[in-house]
Amino acid sequence: MNQTETKYDAPANAALPGLEQLPQVAAVRGPQEQRLEAEYYDTADLRLIRAGITLRRRTGGGDAAA
Repeated sequence: MNQTETKYDAPANAALPGLEQLPQVAAVRGPQEQRLEAEYYDTADLRLIRAGITLRRRTGGGDAAA
């Protein structure tokens, strides 16, 4: 599975809508605790991080492959 993660910054006092108010959201549930492990990889000369690329292998969580 390929995954693209995008992060956004908002001011600390920003008023954000509840997720249930967004038209693309079908359901909202409370938080769930999951145990995840991540391994990060790069070349010996750190070529990936210098290019702004993070290569990560994550295991665990509800979407882990069987």
